[in-house]
Amino acid sequence: MEPDMEKLKKDYGDTPNVVIGHCDCTSNCKGKCGEYQVQGFPTIKLKVDGRIEDYNGGRDYSSMKREIEQKMNPRPACSLDSKDACAPEDLKILEESEKMNKAERATKIKEVQQEIKDARNQAKELEKKAAKLTASLDLIKAGGQTVEKVEQLLNDADWKAHCEGRTCIVAFLPHIYDDQAVGRNKHLKILDDALKASKKDGKDLGFLWSQGGDQFELEEKLGLQFGFPAVIGINFKKDRFGVHRGTFDQVGSFLTSLSRGGTPLASIPKGVKAEKATAWDGKDAAPPAEEDL
Repeated sequence: MEPDMEKLKKDYGDTPNVVIGHCDCTSNCKGKCGEYQVQGFPTIKLKVDGRIEDYNGGRDYSSMKREIEQKMNPRPACSLDSKDACAPEDLKILEESEKMNKAERATKIKEVQQEIKDARNQAKELEKKAAKLTASLDLIKAGGQTVEKVEQLLNDADWKAHCEGRTCIVAFLPHIYDDQAVGRNKHLKILDDALKASKKDGKDLGFLWSQGGDQFELEEKLGLQFGFPAVIGINFKKDRFGVHRGTFDQVGSFLTSLSRGGTPLASIPKGVKAEKATAWDGKDAAPPAEEDL
């Protein structure tokens, strides 16, 4: 019942002849409760024209509001009977209306009603316009967002920028002479699937690949002499990296192991740096040129 009483307080907060209040009969209000012959809790009383009445209606908001409206005749906060409750601007409108005859007041009422109708129609149109502008804004923002993808490791600056503040998965793939385009694309498809799965899980991981041998010194320092494909997880901010020890098609399991602390990690060797590499053109390797004897 208390939430409904609070709602009624808000409804009639500015009504000069209706006051909603409560009294704790177990503490500082015992005398008043005895005066009003309160015998049980909760009890609702109405004071109308100085007389105390019992309220025996429903204890829900609608029932109590209906009783107030019927018996207490709530007045507007600002009315001819309570000008002292009017704000200056409201008092001016009220007194202007008071000076009008019935015909003038009826005309004024119609004018204001039409203004209200026009304003509501304008508000609807503005709301539609705002919705369209919001949709356009989303598209404009989307135009500036880059789609995360598996990128080739081509130089050290791009590597550090791509992996700044997050873990990166770097795959070292077989040389194009060994794998050709078909094999490389299969490996890249596995990486792309792992990237999409990580995004779906809410993980912010970067994905890069390098052709085996293009980063010879880097591969040596990271201990990748066992062959290609090889996969590592590396985080420059935390100065840690880990090597995937499973098969290449188990990259997804490697990501899970990394996130759960199941992959042994080591400090990143000093001097780790990516050398400048040539971007892959997406084609098979050109056959080596034959030398004339």
